[in-house]
Amino acid sequence: MRIDRREQMAQQTRRDILGAARRLFAERGYSATSINDIAEEAGVAIQTIYARLGSKRGMLLALIDLIDEEAGVGTLAEEVTSARTPLAALRAGVRLTRSFQERCGDIVEALFTAAGAEPELADAVAEGQRRHREGARVTIDRIQKLDGLRNDVLPERAQALFALSTNHEAWRELTRGYQLGWDAAEDWLVEALSRALLARRHKKT
Repeated sequence: MRIDRREQMAQQTRRDILGAARRLFAERGYSATSINDIAEEAGVAIQTIYARLGSKRGMLLALIDLIDEEAGVGTLAEEVTSARTPLAALRAGVRLTRSFQERCGDIVEALFTAAGAEPELADAVAEGQRRHREGARVTIDRIQKLDGLRNDVLPERAQALFALSTNHEAWRELTRGYQLGWDAAEDWLVEALSRALLARRHKKT
């Protein structure tokens, strides 16, 4: 279906506003960024922001909607469920969380910060955490189906370890606190988790 020029301009304006909000949330923090700041950065009137997205909260929720597509979550999730070996499943699961954090960690950071100032965003935080735990469950389930989980590790505990080792705080600490590059951090996580979770014959060597 053909989109007319007015609609194209409206969509571009929305992208400009969201891009400006994302940059400023990352640079200044959610609470320190005003609607006026975003309007100035985007080169639009404040009224345009209210008409397109309503509020800072509306902008942040719109950014959250972009996460899965930008991080390539669908494709990476398929790599987990189609993995042929336990180690491949583990690496695919770690890589999915890496892509999420590397490409969209700034949005996650803004959401966590904003939730402290706007309790209404707590549901969005809780949903993100639920989806992360679900990703851990899918990864461990695939490893189990491939007969790769250690006999002395309960699946629920394996899921918890994977989820805690690959969440936002863990990736932030590895890449910022310990200043590991993303490749090095991914390799370290795969090695550490393979030693902790995989049967000996499947461990990364």
